[in-house]
Amino acid sequence: NRNPDTDTLYDIARLSADSVKFFNHEPVIAMLSHSNFGTDKEGSSVLVHEAVSRLQKDFPNLAVDGEMQLNFALNTSLRDDNYPFSKLAGKKVNTLIFPNLSSANGCYQMLQNFAEGAEIIGPIQMGLNKPIHFTDTESSVRDILNITAVAVIDAIVEKRKKQQQ
Repeated sequence: NRNPDTDTLYDIARLSADSVKFFNHEPVIAMLSHSNFGTDKEGSSVLVHEAVSRLQKDFPNLAVDGEMQLNFALNTSLRDDNYPFSKLAGKKVNTLIFPNLSSANGCYQMLQNFAEGAEIIGPIQMGLNKPIHFTDTESSVRDILNITAVAVIDAIVEKRKKQQQ
């Protein structure tokens, strides 16, 4: 989503939480922005802030908070020292929701190039009627194997859903 609105950010976070649970992890979601917890009252940060408010109201047991800058999302002690009220206090974030496609893609590419040993799986499409999987033109063999594994898991889930109907 190039420039998601509040509803789309809400859906992205909700679907991401489901995906993280699917891989047997408890989601801890940071909704990212250039500002922290309402310091900017205009632009995309407001959309992120509104999406977080709705998520916290609709899913009170979901560990989600923001809007926050990436460094606060990833550095638990920095976040907890500066924002002790955060619903993520003491938790290690495992899911990042970006305010738009440009920031998400930039971070994704930076991780690919600088995060030695990091296992990057994706992109993963969510929210469609049927699973869809694709790779980038510069994907490695490992990238293709990882997305193929996700596709196989999706196929198994789809098959089980049909069997239960």
